[in-house]
Amino acid sequence: MLKNKSKQYHQQSPVKIGRISYINAAPVYYGLDKGLKPEWLNMVTAPPSVLNNMLANGEIDISPVSSVAYARHQKDLLLLPDLSIACSGKVMSVILVSRYPFNKLNNKRVTLIDESATAVELLKLLFIIKKVRPIFGTGAIQHPCDIPKNADAALIIGDAALKEKWSNHYDYIFDLGNMWMELTGLPFVFAAWAVQKSFAHKRPEVLSAIIDLLHISKKEGNQHLGQIVESASSKLGISLDMSEKYYDRLCCDLGPMQIKGLESFFSSLYREKILSEKVSLSFFEKMNVEHRTSNIEF
Repeated sequence: MLKNKSKQYHQQSPVKIGRISYINAAPVYYGLDKGLKPEWLNMVTAPPSVLNNMLANGEIDISPVSSVAYARHQKDLLLLPDLSIACSGKVMSVILVSRYPFNKLNNKRVTLIDESATAVELLKLLFIIKKVRPIFGTGAIQHPCDIPKNADAALIIGDAALKEKWSNHYDYIFDLGNMWMELTGLPFVFAAWAVQKSFAHKRPEVLSAIIDLLHISKKEGNQHLGQIVESASSKLGISLDMSEKYYDRLCCDLGPMQIKGLESFFSSLYREKILSEKVSLSFFEKMNVEHRTSNIEF
């Protein structure tokens, strides 16, 4: 481990790091939750849309962000290596509940949520590809009763998608991760970890250490997935079997296939004019441990 030779430095210059308030981020933060987090690392927990805005506004330094939020702020952000929230097929926590088949939602009312830009734009992209033109509205949805009575379908994400029995209320449930896989054969990346470029330029050694810390934390999470499954089951009131299936399908890596899926998504958004400019994936190049000054303590 890297030793801290300047605790006062970190006390005067704390780092603010975001954490998604859903259970999907639990594997990445497991080690931090179990004692790895140093005092100078301040955690900010919030829904994706809130973290997106905070990172864009410089209110936090590092955070998981919706993929679309990275695309829209790519000039100010760098991606961190090998960290994401992704799936290869069914994701279970990003769904469209509907009274009609997907291709029958033309001119029907579809309620979107305001918590995740990526899920919203993915759904819009799927409608465009399938030549379906719904009438969109926006709302905050946690329970079936939150959906407007005149809505024919609604986008549900995060913990709410997992803990409610939506099939008791709607005839059709569409998993957006699965729909993307059927169309492209590629994984889908809902979120990735990013850093403000200004922070990366000013404090590269600290950022490199934080990346190491996140990777160690994720590794410990993968090694203790059974505990994470049990905790999520208890927190959401879902069965252990459902919780286990969810984490089996969740991927927190950002390898070549996830990158390919992300690039395909961005290219599709640009082609359909959902994004106004092409997106280039820019990563922070982590410094080698042996070349850092030893002033960070885990």
